[in-house]
Amino acid sequence: MARPVEASIGTRGTGVTLRVAPAERREAGLDERRGRVLMAVRYGGPDGGIRDADHPFVEVPNPVLCGAPRIEIWETQERVAGCRRGDLAWAEDGHKLFGCRCRHLIGDIEEGTLETYREMLALLDERGYPCLQRVWNYLPRINEDQRGFERYKLFNAGRARAFEERFGVAAERHFSASSAVGTVGDELIVCFAAGREPGTHVENPRQVSAYRYPPEYGLKPPCFVRGTVAPAGWGGAFFLSGTASVVGHETTHLRDPLGQLEETLTNIAVLLDGAAAHTGRRRLDVPRFDLIKVYVRSREHFHSIRGALARHLDPSTPAIYLLADICRADLQLEIEGVWL
Repeated sequence: MARPVEASIGTRGTGVTLRVAPAERREAGLDERRGRVLMAVRYGGPDGGIRDADHPFVEVPNPVLCGAPRIEIWETQERVAGCRRGDLAWAEDGHKLFGCRCRHLIGDIEEGTLETYREMLALLDERGYPCLQRVWNYLPRINEDQRGFERYKLFNAGRARAFEERFGVAAERHFSASSAVGTVGDELIVCFAAGREPGTHVENPRQVSAYRYPPEYGLKPPCFVRGTVAPAGWGGAFFLSGTASVVGHETTHLRDPLGQLEETLTNIAVLLDGAAAHTGRRRLDVPRFDLIKVYVRSREHFHSIRGALARHLDPSTPAIYLLADICRADLQLEIEGVWL
């Protein structure tokens, strides 16, 4: 599972390559690919934030549960132009833009999230990449309370306000695949990928769409879709949102991590069927993901979850297991993935 990955998405001249490996191995070679890197994400370091580089290079401090820290590198065949404004960094190649925004959260979560998403959406308009394909959110102390509300619910309120400000009643059309899990420290980390053209969004008939959740889940519902098939210029890549043991809008298999894993895999299978219908490919399946990330709430459940999941994966499927609180306190794990 520690092998490097080189999987191409897109066509000649516009494709993207995703590489995943132990951080020490890949990080040493980043300079050799200068001018081709769209984004690098390092998991398992001591601190969160953006590193100095000519492309977005973000540290996600969640502990890696097996092996050394990992690095995920998105590259392109085109020449890349990178830029940074404070804690907002991005790189673009004329067809797609990858970026990250880190914000030190010392006050109101809702306002901090609003400002973060406001800046991100304004940047995408400014640079001409208005169509989000994927967003990754890492929120400190995601399940703790602030002002009598769970921090995740305040995050959702700020995110929704940003989309509503930018797009009004059409906001739902601009949601993309997304995930939101807990992290350590005080940095809200938001990584994103966007294009010139919209992707095709996929929902799960077993689940209520997240943006239609009832009020019991917060002031505003979560602003994401269950999966996004990227446009043709990306080769029809499929981004799987963070997926968990939810049926309808309710958590299932309470206090049963392995039961939650099986329900999660059922949900993923349904979403892969939907993605295959849009891509025209044969049926997509879990063992052939080009990368999965598994967020596990408790270390004590890690070995049993990994052992059970291994029965569903090809031995060569790259998987990163991270310790993280999940967006609901009763969820024990969440899985996201990329099919290239």
